[in-house]
Amino acid sequence: MVSWGDLRRWNPAVLSDMAAALNGKYLQLLACSEDFEDAAMPSGWSGTAATAAAGASKRLIEEGKEWAAEIAAIRRASGDVADAATGVLAGFKEAEGLAKAHNFSIGDDGAITDHGLPPDVPEEQREDVERERKAVASELGERVKQTLLSAEDVDNDFCAVLDPAINGHTIDASGEGTSLAAAGNAGEALGSLSIPAPPAVDAGPAANAAWWDSLSKQQQERLIKDHPGLVGNRDGVAAWARSKANIALLADERQKLLDERTELMRHAPADLSRDVPSVHKYQEQLAKLDERLAALGKVEGIMLGPDGKPLPNRQLMSLDVTGDKVKAAVANGDVDTAKHVAVFTPGMNSAVETNLDGYVNDMQSVRESANRMVGDLSGKSVATVTWLGYEPPATDKLGDYVDVISGGAAQDGAEKLARFDQGINMSRPDDPHLTALGHSYGSLTTGIALQSDTGVDDAVFFGSPGISDQPYGDGIGGRSIDRLHVPEGHAYTLEADGDPVADVGNITHGRFGEDPGSMEGMKQLSTHGATSLLDGRPLSASSGHSEYTLTTPDGTVSTSKYNMAAIVAGRPDLTISK
Repeated sequence: MVSWGDLRRWNPAVLSDMAAALNGKYLQLLACSEDFEDAAMPSGWSGTAATAAAGASKRLIEEGKEWAAEIAAIRRASGDVADAATGVLAGFKEAEGLAKAHNFSIGDDGAITDHGLPPDVPEEQREDVERERKAVASELGERVKQTLLSAEDVDNDFCAVLDPAINGHTIDASGEGTSLAAAGNAGEALGSLSIPAPPAVDAGPAANAAWWDSLSKQQQERLIKDHPGLVGNRDGVAAWARSKANIALLADERQKLLDERTELMRHAPADLSRDVPSVHKYQEQLAKLDERLAALGKVEGIMLGPDGKPLPNRQLMSLDVTGDKVKAAVANGDVDTAKHVAVFTPGMNSAVETNLDGYVNDMQSVRESANRMVGDLSGKSVATVTWLGYEPPATDKLGDYVDVISGGAAQDGAEKLARFDQGINMSRPDDPHLTALGHSYGSLTTGIALQSDTGVDDAVFFGSPGISDQPYGDGIGGRSIDRLHVPEGHAYTLEADGDPVADVGNITHGRFGEDPGSMEGMKQLSTHGATSLLDGRPLSASSGHSEYTLTTPDGTVSTSKYNMAAIVAGRPDLTISK
C-alpha cells in the first residue's frame, strides 16, 4: 500500500530519465533486427551444425522479440507513470497547502491533526472560522483518501507491467513472422496505464476535486475526450474542464433526441392534429422532445459562435438532460481564476429553452459593472454564473401552485446548489470571494442551500417570498437569518415597489420563514432611483417582480442591479441602502 509518507519521496523525474534511456536502448535493438534475420541461416550452409545454428538463432530472435516488447512496455509505462505521478503529487501538494493554510497537518500515515484555531482570529469571527475549519477538515479527509487511491492505482498499474517483464512473459514471442518492431508495438500497447476511476456518481465535491487534482493534465484531457460524461457535471472539477466536456456532449445529446424524434414519428399516426386519445400520447411525447431540442439549441446559441466554436469568456459548467427538463449552468468569465464569483439562481417560470439567454445577458451586465467597481480594465476579476440546475415551478399550471407552497422544488434544488457552490471553492487552489444571488423562488432555493456550509461569503436575495424551509414562528433554530451560513452582516435583500411575490409571506403565513425585508440582521438595499457612488451616474428605479436586473433602453442601470454588482465586487461601501 502507498502511504502519505511514500508520496513525500516520490520523484517523477527519475522515471522520465529512465524512459529516455530505455528509448535509446530500444532504438539500438531495432537496428539489429535485420542482422538477426540474416544470421538465422547463412546461404548454402547445411548439415548438423547448420541445424543447431538455426535453432540457436531462432531462440535468439525470440529473445530479441521479448526484449523489444519488454523495453517498449517499460519505456511506455515509465513515461506514463512519470506523468501520472506528477498529477498525484499535484493533488498531494494541494492537500498539504490546504492543511497548512488552516493550521492542520497530515502525518505520514495520512492522519490529519488539528492544531487548533489560529490565535490571531478576531473574537467576532471565531464562530465563522470554526465552521469553515470543520468543512476544511472534511475536505482534507477526502483529499487524502482520493490522492492515495490514485497513487495506489498508478503503483498497481506499473507493477502489472513490470512483473511480466521481470519474468520474461510480456508477449508470446514464439510466433513466426513477427518482427522486432511488431513485438515492440505489442509491448508498447501493454505498457499503457489506466486512468484512476472517478468517485461514485453521488460523491461530494471534495472527493471529486481530490480525484481531479490527482490526475495529470494529459489524463484530464484524455478523460474529457473519451468520457466527457464523467466530467461535465461533477461538482469540484475545474470549470474549464467541465465546460469543455459539456460542450463536447451537446452535439451527442442533440443527435440522440433527433434520433428519438425520428423513431417516434415513424410510428406516429399520419395526422397528429386529431383530438383523440390515441393521438394524444404522440402529441405529448413530440412536444416534450421538441422542448428538449429547443433547450439544447438555446444552450448552443449561448455557448457557440456562428463558426460553431466555443465563445470566449463563456463556460458551460453543467448540462443535465435527466428529469423533465434540460438543466444547465452558464458562466460569464473564468470561474477558475476570477477573484470574485457570483452564482445567480432564477425563480418561477425559468427554463433553459425560454429565458436562460436573457439571464446570462443580465449576469454579464452585472459582471461588467462589478469589474468597473474593482477597477479592472481587463474584465477578468469577476465571473458570474447563471445556475438553472433545478426545475423551478411554472405557475401557469394550476397544479404547480401546490409546489410553490410546499417548496419541494426549492428543497431539491438547494441540495444541488449547495454542492455546486462548494465545488467552485474546492476546485480552486485559492478561495474566491463567492456571492449567492437569488431571485423569487430562486431566493428560497438559495436560502435553503445556505443552511449548509457552501463557502458563500455574501448573499443577495431579491423579490423573495422567504429564504427558509421552516415556517416563521416554528421555534426551530432561531431566526431564519441565523440559519444562513454566511458571515454576519453579509446578507442583503432588495424589494421593489409593487412586487407581490416579495409579500407572499403574508399570504402563506410565513411558510418560508420571516419576510426577508423585515429580518433583523438582513441589510436592506435600495431599488429606488439614485446616484452611483462610484461615478455619479444616475440610477433608475425598479418596480414589480421582474425589473431587478433592469437596464433601461438609454443604458441607465437600475439601482438594484448596481447594488448587486457592488456586493459581487466586494465593495459594500458603494451600496445604496433603502
